[in-house]
Amino acid sequence: MINTNSNLPNMSNTIKGWFLKISFEYVERYQDGADWVEGTPQIINTKGVVRPPSDEDLKIYPEGAWSWQWLQIHCLPNADMDTNNYVIYDNVKYKIMQKKDYRKYGYIRYTLLEAYKADELNNE
Repeated sequence: MINTNSNLPNMSNTIKGWFLKISFEYVERYQDGADWVEGTPQIINTKGVVRPPSDEDLKIYPEGAWSWQWLQIHCLPNADMDTNNYVIYDNVKYKIMQKKDYRKYGYIRYTLLEAYKADELNNE
């Protein structure tokens, strides 16, 4: 993989060495008239790391949301998902709130929020 930004080291091989096998369900949703409809969950098997956001990450989230259940998934680009859809991980449903595409460095980072809290946040 060629690194086009000479200021940043290419860490893709190192990152892949840290990744473990992970599996979760991905649920796409679409709008049917005024209603949102959820599709059939798809199993995604990839490699990555699931972790809580850092303290620095939490500081940029909406006020009062710091204590909510947030997760970040750093995974291989083969798990290409879109924001505003859902992930079910460890029997908890999360809404994909943010996607950061770092595929030139070997991964994509998703920021997830427990679904019922995400829906409250979007309805404010």
